[in-house]
Amino acid sequence: MVWMLLIGVLVLVLLYILWQMELIGKTNKSLQAKLQQREHELLRMQQAVFQLAEQQKMLLEQRLAKLAVETRLSKQELAAVQLLCQLLPLVTRESCSKAIPAQQTIKLYLRQHKTLEFGQLELMMIKHSRLTALWQNNSLMSYLQLCTVAVALAEEQTQAQLNSA
Repeated sequence: MVWMLLIGVLVLVLLYILWQMELIGKTNKSLQAKLQQREHELLRMQQAVFQLAEQQKMLLEQRLAKLAVETRLSKQELAAVQLLCQLLPLVTRESCSKAIPAQQTIKLYLRQHKTLEFGQLELMMIKHSRLTALWQNNSLMSYLQLCTVAVALAEEQTQAQLNSA
């Protein structure tokens, strides 16, 4: 009699565990579907961000191309501004997909391509106070602002050179 009662309790416990496992399975499927949907949305958002970064790069490069040859910025500083704009899509992609900070992406690029010294870029950021805080922040948003402010700085320096001539 005690054994029958014990076996009955065990069967009830097993049925309860099976029922809970079934509920967990349904919840898991639901969460997997939501996760897959979120990952799809994230992928679409990343593609949109990459496209916007490419468009921003083109707009900033167009603004730089309009500048007169006469500017108060040194050739190295102008090359640095052009490089910042050129690297905008790369920095965006690395930041969004791998969470790599902007400065680290730039360092890696400069190590591979040797177009400019990273130290020269940092000196420019220190020299022009409007760029310093954006550079030090080292986030994607601050990098986007840094590119815009750097191009505006180049435009202002060109205008100042033209006005003084």
